Amino acid sequence: MKTTIVANVRAVAAMILVCVALSGPCGTTANAQTPPNLPPGVQDVVRLSKAGLSENIILSKVRQDGVSYNLTTDQIIYLKNQGVPESVIGAMVQGGSAGAPPAPASTPSAPPPAAPPQAGTAAPSGGATMPPPPPAGPPEAGAAAPESAPAPAGEPVANFESFQQQLSPYGTWVNVPGYGECWQPYGLPNGWRPYYDNGYWVYTDAGMYWQSNYPWGAIPFHYGRWMYVEGNGWIWAPAYEYAPAWVFWRHSDGYLGWAPLPYGAVFVDGGWLYRGRRFGVDFDFGYGANFFIFVGYGHLWEHDYRHFTLRGPELRAAFRVSVINGFHRDEHGRFVAAGFDRQHLERLTGRSITVARNEDLRNRERESLRTDRERVTHGGARGEQQRREEPAARDREHGDHEHDHQGP
Repeated sequence: MKTTIVANVRAVAAMILVCVALSGPCGTTANAQTPPNLPPGVQDVVRLSKAGLSENIILSKVRQDGVSYNLTTDQIIYLKNQGVPESVIGAMVQGGSAGAPPAPASTPSAPPPAAPPQAGTAAPSGGATMPPPPPAGPPEAGAAAPESAPAPAGEPVANFESFQQQLSPYGTWVNVPGYGECWQPYGLPNGWRPYYDNGYWVYTDAGMYWQSNYPWGAIPFHYGRWMYVEGNGWIWAPAYEYAPAWVFWRHSDGYLGWAPLPYGAVFVDGGWLYRGRRFGVDFDFGYGANFFIFVGYGHLWEHDYRHFTLRGPELRAAFRVSVINGFHRDEHGRFVAAGFDRQHLERLTGRSITVARNEDLRNRERESLRTDRERVTHGGARGEQQRREEPAARDREHGDHEHDHQGP
């Protein structure tokens, strides 16, 4: 009985500390401060919150860790300004004890992944490109899109509104159960998938970077996640943490393969947090062969993989003997998916590799986004129609040659 009373008093005291810190003197809202020096575990919580994981999942991690943090007032204010729920802050102060306030009902979890068709093959019935919709609204309350992240100097804030403005001329927004508002490009052929065509890999100081030549590619290949939805094909769910590419890699004798990381997968403490559970760095997320693009060693540096991708029995054989390459790491809060060691990759591909600066490529992206915003703003309806027609025309131009390379 005495132990219970003490635990309850500690819980109430912790929540009072959080509330006082968040409200400021005389009930006013405190201004955001310079980011304080946070313990590594608290930094992980900030990353999980920015990645859009539900309050329930973050609370589960805090309670599982069971670490009590002696947070200062400035640290608590900073956490609140970063979108960390008060219940999570309270649980960290209490060491994840059961006395923490109960979490609200979590966002409906995303459905298990449906297997996509192989790259370049026809999608199942109903997989045609969606028609242009009416303008989409912001995500529903409790939907998957997280709070916006601060943008680097000179770059627009990464949030739903800016993404919607930038991507709407090039695709349709639809509400997908378990994910919220998602986007799908116009004018893509059946069998299309992300990280597959009209782009190529660049080895950078921040890992393998996907350089897309699509006019809309600066956002969906570096933010958010792609997932396959049966009946609709590949769609993109917004999230606001940047990476050179959101993929994971496999390696078999003679072949390298990659697939988009699933929505909600977060790299934390040397492993994956996914659907509320922790997994090792070699976790495969349940993805089978059809999720992957496999190419021979000598074709990794091609600028379009449609004509070099394994299909049919060759794809399944390469996947069956492949292993996951878990070269992921966290550098000061930045996700780095190296994919492969540079020297090892040079030996495999038979080419010397010049390491590019990821920040230089990001600067090019920023300039491309600014230019595109001006074109969208001043181009009017005629410019938008041209943007919808150009991808379809390009695919018709490649259509006959593409069918020659489809698998059974």
